[in-house]
Amino acid sequence: MKIPVFTFIVFLIPSLYQNTHADEHATTPDCNKLSPNYSMNYLDENTDGMISLQEYLQGDPTHQKKMFEHMDVNHDGVLDVAEQKEIEQVYQLMHEKRAASSHKT
Repeated sequence: MKIPVFTFIVFLIPSLYQNTHADEHATTPDCNKLSPNYSMNYLDENTDGMISLQEYLQGDPTHQKKMFEHMDVNHDGVLDVAEQKEIEQVYQLMHEKRAASSHKT
């Protein structure tokens, strides 16, 4: 019994979080501007794998410090690889939801 419950938790919780988190960001910049894999690495000017506040703000004029601070979950002043992957997943989910809703008649 423990294995199915654990499996359920492992797969369901992240999915619910992504859906909720994506809804919170309905007003974020257009994810169509991102590469097809929704990668944020184009912002990483020094290619160290992390995106600093300065790199984030310089990468797009619509970026704001408040949004960076929200995405920097561990508040270490950079978007590390794990945070970037989560953001990319949220952008992808938002894009898919918008695409699905635009095809409805």
